Amino acid sequence: MKYLFLVIGLLAACSPSANKLIEEGKSDYKIFVADSAAAPEQYAAKELQKYLEKVSGCLLEITHEAKPAAKLIYVGFKGAPESLLKNLQPKDFGKEEYIIRSAEGQLLIAGGAPRGTLYGVIGYLSDHLNCRWYTREVIKTPEQRTITLGKIEDRQHPVFLYREAWYREAYDPEWALHNRLNPTITPLADSIGGSYIAFPFAHTFSQLVSSKQYFATHPEYFAEVNGKRLYAEHPQLCLTNPEVLRIATDQVFKWIKAHPEVSVFSIDQNDGEGNCTCKVCKKIDDAEGSPSGTLLTFVNKIADTVGKVYPDITLRTFAYAYTEAPPKTIRPADNVTIRLCHYDYCSAHPLTGCDNHKPFVARFNAWKKIAKRITIWDYYTDFAQFLMPFPNFESFKHDIKWYADRGVEGIFAQGNNVPDNGGGEFSELRAWVISQLLWDANRDPQALVDEFVNNVYGSAAPFIGGYIKLLHDQVKADSLDFSIWLRPEEVKYLSVPVIQKADSLFGQAMKAAEGDSALTKRVELAYLPVLYIKLFFYSTGGVAYISKEEVPAAYDRFKKIIARHRIRAISEDEKSYGSLAGFMRNVESAATFYNDWWVMGPFNNPDAKGLQTPFPPEKSLDLKQTYQVNGNNTGWLKYDNKSSGYIDFTKIFTQTENVVAYAQRTITAATARSMKFGVGSNDGVKVWINGKVVLDRPVARKAQPNQDIINVNLKEGANTILVKVDQLKGGWGFYFAEL
Repeated sequence: MKYLFLVIGLLAACSPSANKLIEEGKSDYKIFVADSAAAPEQYAAKELQKYLEKVSGCLLEITHEAKPAAKLIYVGFKGAPESLLKNLQPKDFGKEEYIIRSAEGQLLIAGGAPRGTLYGVIGYLSDHLNCRWYTREVIKTPEQRTITLGKIEDRQHPVFLYREAWYREAYDPEWALHNRLNPTITPLADSIGGSYIAFPFAHTFSQLVSSKQYFATHPEYFAEVNGKRLYAEHPQLCLTNPEVLRIATDQVFKWIKAHPEVSVFSIDQNDGEGNCTCKVCKKIDDAEGSPSGTLLTFVNKIADTVGKVYPDITLRTFAYAYTEAPPKTIRPADNVTIRLCHYDYCSAHPLTGCDNHKPFVARFNAWKKIAKRITIWDYYTDFAQFLMPFPNFESFKHDIKWYADRGVEGIFAQGNNVPDNGGGEFSELRAWVISQLLWDANRDPQALVDEFVNNVYGSAAPFIGGYIKLLHDQVKADSLDFSIWLRPEEVKYLSVPVIQKADSLFGQAMKAAEGDSALTKRVELAYLPVLYIKLFFYSTGGVAYISKEEVPAAYDRFKKIIARHRIRAISEDEKSYGSLAGFMRNVESAATFYNDWWVMGPFNNPDAKGLQTPFPPEKSLDLKQTYQVNGNNTGWLKYDNKSSGYIDFTKIFTQTENVVAYAQRTITAATARSMKFGVGSNDGVKVWINGKVVLDRPVARKAQPNQDIINVNLKEGANTILVKVDQLKGGWGFYFAEL
């Protein structure tokens, strides 16, 4: 009853004025929505009412009755007068297309079903009243006591049919709706317009033909690699086997019957490699120049069968990893969408910014010539380190428009979806800017970044903006590319001076935020990656980023920030790249890493057998001796890394492909005793202590501390250590620590 009196009081306070929807918090206007309007339009009317009150202080009544003399804001086409519907055909509006139009003192906000009208209300609030939904907590509703009804003719539709940003924060329904995303993974409720629904989401071979169900009795259904049919949790399929086609086709029809709300169904290779190389598959792929040959042949056959029964259904399939290159002659059927993945290319620069992207651009252009529809799966985070500073803004700032200009139908922007509550490095900033560009790719991306920083960080914005610029200045050069799977010790932009400057900027940002607890919380989250890096390098033997005396306070601060923001993970794959709990254990019990070594190499390793091939250093460890290395007379080079315990051969040697290198040092024991050492390597590693092999680990992996633990007996006095590491691809180096 109290609320009812409040509403009546607000309505009574409203009074009329010509050409003003609201004047000084008063109005004669009402919001009209047809009583028979669908739920999203009813919701749109309520959203308009709610935010007009937030902006102006005036609560407009929602009515289902349109009297001839009434002053109305019409939400939806139903019931709107001819003066507002002139030259408009509601049936011509797409699902998310809308128009905002004024005429004769009335206002129309209407669009196609199911989301058009609702997006029209959001468009009116954002584009005409300057409302913003930056984060789940920071919502801008600028006070505007008087709202003028001028001439408006604003018709819009999104540049991309499908728009999804894979950040935990972006799956909040209110945030996603008001930033006009239509995600598939966590779809919006039908009552608020629903989403673009695709099913299943990705990597569907195991759902089409289950290895658990069929492998024991029919191994021939699965990929043959190196002469063997492979079983794994998610193996690839033999795509030329007619029974595989039959089973998969039947499964697609079951999906269609079970999910009538879905219009796009995925027929995708599983993640990873291992495409079938049986004689029949290999013949097609060899002729087509790519394993996409057998994949498209398979998908097209299913699409042909489905299309005869369900002509409006679309299938989609990957151009990803081994299928990224298009086939020479086979073409996707008209009811097949190609989902091209921009996987593991340079993250520092846009598609036109460095040579690293050229193969992808060529493949995109080739797919564009043959495919009726293309969607993009792009990657905008470091999956190995969600909390690591990752200066990749130039990629999403420019690439989304590049895709839009070439007619891409949708984008899945995969970011750092950090459990439980988000909190990855600048995830909210990325999600918001990406969402704006997915709706309108012609917006100025740098202006969007600046707008977010200024409004979210307030008085601390100059320092946050300075930090963002500092990071991106480090990676402007074409040669400084980095990928989405790097660890802090592998990148070249996290130098000690950069982190020290970042620390200074955040010190000023925190001071500027003093007295504002909400702002302080946002600034500390932005600072978390810098704090993480300092502790990371400390935990892996770095002594230059933070002193031992400073660690307790820094670590306590780190724990408080992750607790406040409910951060539960630091990487996509905790087994390969490290867990948050493991990181914290490393900080709490940091080992003594050996940072100073004499290094030698690189020796050629063209056949990947270099780990077991003896090179001259294995025969003699005389530091004064020189060797013939690739035609050059080379001696031992002193290397001392104070910033990290990682001995990174890629930063020491110019040749870093298909090679091996050595490192040696001496340790002195006061008495003969047993010692335990931890070794980590990228890739394989071999270790000698006093000339005896104590570790021989041929492996392809990323280096982490203590991947191998060795117990050795040291003699009294000097003991020699020789380490040999081979290079397969990517990073190259090792850790060596006392435990």
